[in-house]
Amino acid sequence: MNSPTTKIAVFGAGSIGCYLGGLLKSQDADLVFIGRSRLQHAVKQNGLTLTHFQNAPIHLGAEKVTIKTSSSALSDCDLILLCTKSQDTALAAQDILKHAKPGAHVISCQNGIRNVAVLKEELGTAFKVSGAIVPFNVTPNGSASYHCGTGGTLHFEHNLPDDVCLAFNKAGQATQYGGNFEGDQWAKLLVNLNNALNTLSGGTLRESFSQKDYRRAFACVIQEGLDVAKTKDIEVGRFNGHSPKAVIKLLKLPNVLYRILMDHIVKIDAKARSSMLDDLEIGRKSEIEYLQGEIVRQGKILGVETYANSNVLDAINTAFEKGMSPKLSGTEILKLVKK
Repeated sequence: MNSPTTKIAVFGAGSIGCYLGGLLKSQDADLVFIGRSRLQHAVKQNGLTLTHFQNAPIHLGAEKVTIKTSSSALSDCDLILLCTKSQDTALAAQDILKHAKPGAHVISCQNGIRNVAVLKEELGTAFKVSGAIVPFNVTPNGSASYHCGTGGTLHFEHNLPDDVCLAFNKAGQATQYGGNFEGDQWAKLLVNLNNALNTLSGGTLRESFSQKDYRRAFACVIQEGLDVAKTKDIEVGRFNGHSPKAVIKLLKLPNVLYRILMDHIVKIDAKARSSMLDDLEIGRKSEIEYLQGEIVRQGKILGVETYANSNVLDAINTAFEKGMSPKLSGTEILKLVKK
């Protein structure tokens, strides 16, 4: 007897949502995207295209992609991949309460470490809530086209339905489940602190990391995050197979050694850059409060100094107020974070 097909909603169809949903839809998953009208119009005109720095592109014709602009489309879904920005989690939860069927599984595919707790507080026991760690970078690459510029394994806190897991794997996206999920989520948070630094530099990730002082600045903000986690008795895990402590050692290497090791350890597309920089350039709100802001907030509670992250937080808030990156050099960013 065949297992029932899982009805999936991607709630918050931005770059990550369109990429995850597009992978599933390429394998004929029963899926609806819930997003803005401009996405609906773009897909109607161009279909949905996913590109990857290593894999073959995927193009889905408009007839294969269902996009709704109302959260009422959640009503018959079994699995909800929540891909909104972290600052919109509470509002999204209210829409889920209003429209989704009780018992649906809501998975936070968002940055930060607070979203699952917010969802559980808002949704109560009527829904199953868990987290996911999305390891790769996705940026818009034209109208209804999204480019994945880094690799990694999707990490889910709890198992997915068999048909959803199979669809991801057939689409070429590896998945894993369980383990030290909280620790691995912290590891991702610490690595994601680079989103802000890349936004301050205004260039690609490759351009940023080619500068030794930029890497030293990144090491500083990670170390503060590790200090906060240690004080909280968090066993920080791994992100894309690497611990933040190991990342710090790598970041401090001379340029020649760094480039040799990076070519073997992490593959980064030449065009890849942070989603925060994209948000800045298109006028969206920043997620900084859920990245550097989280480290600073918890540091204040625990009495842990967060000088570097505090300064980055202030600089990002200023950049978003002005609507443009200050385009700082690695040396200037290092001066910002070092006493």
